[in-house]
Amino acid sequence: MSNLVDMTLLFGELGESDCEEIGDGILQQPVNALSSGAYTVFGLWLIWRALRQSGSDKPVEIFYGLALAGVGVGSIAFHGPVPPGARLLHDLTIAAVLAVIAARNLGVLAKWGRKRVMGSALATIVVVGAVMALAPDLGNALTGVVGVAAVVTEVIVYRAGHRRFSRRLARLLSAIVLLLAFAGIINVLGRTGGPICDPDSYFQGHAVWHLLTAAAFMVYGYAAFSPASD
Repeated sequence: MSNLVDMTLLFGELGESDCEEIGDGILQQPVNALSSGAYTVFGLWLIWRALRQSGSDKPVEIFYGLALAGVGVGSIAFHGPVPPGARLLHDLTIAAVLAVIAARNLGVLAKWGRKRVMGSALATIVVVGAVMALAPDLGNALTGVVGVAAVVTEVIVYRAGHRRFSRRLARLLSAIVLLLAFAGIINVLGRTGGPICDPDSYFQGHAVWHLLTAAAFMVYGYAAFSPASD
């Protein structure tokens, strides 16, 4: 019983800002936990898609899909049973997706092979994970740093002309921006104390955030690893 109480207290620290009432079941925030599965579903779809294709980028796409699927696992753990290390798993898997994007872009700019791209991404994940384990409160800041690296390198790749910019790609990138923008707005409004926060409702702003950001990362993976985007 004491372990269950300790876990509940820990979860209160982790999930208390996400509006949904914290219960005492296996899924302590069921709506937020179940919606997290979207990351895993989309990640597995990208892996399935990669396995059906050929090309030098195939291993990197599989790595990206695994990282995205891992976000779902980490988020379900964070909002669900809260095992030891749930916060680290939650934060690190998000950073892992962004690390793969940044490493792939650096690979394009520096003309790295896929092994070096994947090695750089893995090294970044290990270093970030070690720091997060030692200083959990730095999780969001570290994820932000990796995210900025992913965005900046993405812009540089296109500005340098390393990838062809087409109308199709413009539509996909616009969809990603809209998904992320709407996700951010709903998440902010639906946070604990926000104007649309209702702890007992099946509609949770944070759950919508999960669904929309998962879709955005899936669309990115589809665009980035499609032959037409190279």
